[in-house]
Amino acid sequence: MLLEVTALLFLIPSMSELNNTLSIYVLARKVSIGDFIQSMDAIFLLIWVMSIFSYLGIILHFALKSLKKVIATKYESAMVYCLSAILFAIAMIPKNVTDTVFFENTFYKYVSIALVFFICFIILILAYIKKKRELTKGEKNIEKVS
Repeated sequence: MLLEVTALLFLIPSMSELNNTLSIYVLARKVSIGDFIQSMDAIFLLIWVMSIFSYLGIILHFALKSLKKVIATKYESAMVYCLSAILFAIAMIPKNVTDTVFFENTFYKYVSIALVFFICFIILILAYIKKKRELTKGEKNIEKVS
């Protein structure tokens, strides 16, 4: 960590010339290992893309696991395709990075907290309804036995 901080501190003068926001990427472009590897940015981008896809795969897995528990279904292959299509459609909404930054500064900043509380409230109501169904189903089974 000390090496990372030191490298970023020494990179500040060259970053002011380039006006980039990704300082690690600028640092990776400046590194060269001998004559064989002149540019480390390709390796850096490969690792970066692999980590993004790994992160998205883990998020999709846990979202499907939670959705599977809420819906109480055995088959998750159809849910994988549906959730992937929904995520892909949402990802295709912004046309470029400036739209994403505008969305982050206007909508996401102010609506995300309200949206989180609203979704938690909806999940709480659905859990209450599911618990009521299980209790009434258990009472019907007790009546059938006696």
